[in-house]
Amino acid sequence: MKDSLGDFAAHHSRQLSKKFRKEVRNTAKHPDEDPIHDLRVSIRRLSQCLSEFRDFLPHAKRTRKRLGKLMDLAAEMRNRDIAIELVGSANPALAATLATERDHAKRKLLRALDHWRRRDSA
Repeated sequence: MKDSLGDFAAHHSRQLSKKFRKEVRNTAKHPDEDPIHDLRVSIRRLSQCLSEFRDFLPHAKRTRKRLGKLMDLAAEMRNRDIAIELVGSANPALAATLATERDHAKRKLLRALDHWRRRDSA
């Protein structure tokens, strides 16, 4: 059992950070629907932890802000995936436009993930 709430907060945030870093690596290798979903879940959980325990975690606010930006990039891809699924073959021109937008969002997300990975290895 942890000695204090601060110890618990530090331990829990480390565990969630570890899971987040795993999802960053996995999504960078396989930027598909399932890994993006898993990345978004890990961001949400880590962000919630940082929010709840902000008094015990000195860099929580800054980290949450950076996680929010990454979440936005992942959401751009996810939104296009959903739209492409909904449009299906009913509107090939729109589906092609959405696929192009998804590719653009994918490039932006991969750059951001690379930044997190480089930061992590430093």
